[in-house]
Amino acid sequence: MSVEQMFKDMTYKRCACTTAVLDEEGNPVVDDETGEPKLRYLEKTCPQLTRPNHGSWYYSFEVEPGADGKRRPRAKKGRYRTQEKAATDAKEAWNLAQRGVNVVSTETVETFLRRWIKAKKLELAKTTAHEYERDIDLYLAPHLGAVRLNKLRTDHVQEMINWFEEENERRTKHREKVERLKSACATANGAWRAAPKAEKAEKRALWTAARVEYEAERKQVRRVTGPNTLQSLKATLRSALSDALKQELVAKNYAALATWPKPVPVKPKLWTPQNVARWRRTGQKPYPVMVWTVDQTAEFLDSIRDDRLFSLWHLIIFRGLRRGEATALTWDDIDLKRGIVHVSHQLVSINYEVHEDTPKADSEGDVRLDQETVRLLKLWRKTQRAERKEWEQQGAWVDAGGRIFTQENGEGYHPQQLSDRWERLVDLSGLPPVRLHDGRHAAASIAFASGQDPKVVQAMLRHASRRTTMDIYTNVMPEMEQASAEASVALVALALERVRRAKAKKAKKKGKKPVAA
Repeated sequence: MSVEQMFKDMTYKRCACTTAVLDEEGNPVVDDETGEPKLRYLEKTCPQLTRPNHGSWYYSFEVEPGADGKRRPRAKKGRYRTQEKAATDAKEAWNLAQRGVNVVSTETVETFLRRWIKAKKLELAKTTAHEYERDIDLYLAPHLGAVRLNKLRTDHVQEMINWFEEENERRTKHREKVERLKSACATANGAWRAAPKAEKAEKRALWTAARVEYEAERKQVRRVTGPNTLQSLKATLRSALSDALKQELVAKNYAALATWPKPVPVKPKLWTPQNVARWRRTGQKPYPVMVWTVDQTAEFLDSIRDDRLFSLWHLIIFRGLRRGEATALTWDDIDLKRGIVHVSHQLVSINYEVHEDTPKADSEGDVRLDQETVRLLKLWRKTQRAERKEWEQQGAWVDAGGRIFTQENGEGYHPQQLSDRWERLVDLSGLPPVRLHDGRHAAASIAFASGQDPKVVQAMLRHASRRTTMDIYTNVMPEMEQASAEASVALVALALERVRRAKAKKAKKKGKKPVAA
């Protein structure tokens, strides 16, 4: 028997024609309630099935017992127009079954994803689990949820990706339309205000109509789903289907086979004079991630030198700790004698609720402190102890488990509180805006400007590899080369000055006239 014939033998034809139910004597059986004859489907026995366009084709075959040895339902599917199509799908289903896939399961993608994330949360970091749940709720379940898991294919995933790209184009065009309406509204408003009294009513009516149209369209503006969001979806779906593959629920990891948009790496850029001028002119950051120059960082530190949390800002700016890592630090994590901070946990905010979690992947480790940071932390410890004594006398001290950076009453900081405070300090300084997280980038910029090797910067930032550090700071390093070169010259100039002073002092002792510089 040929392979083609084998799968054709798994097919059969049936229809929805009916005939009267007969009793043993051959008489129609009547329904007692309706008084109508009872009917039954002819299915495979319909005499008209020999006609090409009558009925539909189905396939059916026996499936191997499950791992528990129990017999499974037969694999069935129908409503095919041709026997060839039914046989083709029978072959595909049979091959999947031979590879261990449970082809008779009716579980949908959404049901599986909900079941998967419920178990997966036990081994994931809280922030990762939150991101996975968000991706499932907002994107994967709405687009793929209704598909049966064992029927999922690359085409389904690709259709979802294509929908996002097409929808993004529509949303971008709509945003452009809203901007045009906004401009037209502003023009109409100016025309109304500048119009002579006799024309004001007419101009006001035009402005009102323009404003109504603008407001109606503005309410319909939707955020574009960017490449980085799609990369997050890819990671979530790949992880889920990887586990489904291990459970023999799918034949392949179809998320890995689809073509996804390439992620757009967000690289920091310096607040050069040109970028600052553009910001002052437009009020907008020229790039998503901006970093101060060394001079701007020095200006900021000088402007906040009297802030209560100066030691915290100094630690972030010079040693590159993340916000959550700094807020989670305890005095047990730091060795001021050796000048080392051990980063082993962080505070994360999920829907504003704070959780303690492990650091980002490969970010756990030791960070060496400079002498100035050690000095500031020692002063801060004295301040904290004095505050504790005062608040304990009032019976109002809150024990935050030995956290280094606490409020006056000992209570720990919510990570967002630090971001809000940083933002206010930046605003008061008059400098261009930089996020608290970008203080970490400042640490790297200062390190590069001082001529440190990228390997040293990698260790400080606790990146997984030197390449990661180089990829992130490709845009910053060329602009820092001049500062590094100037720093080298300045270093030698200082040494030269010390040599000259020493020579002059020696010559003075011998009573000789100093050599002119």
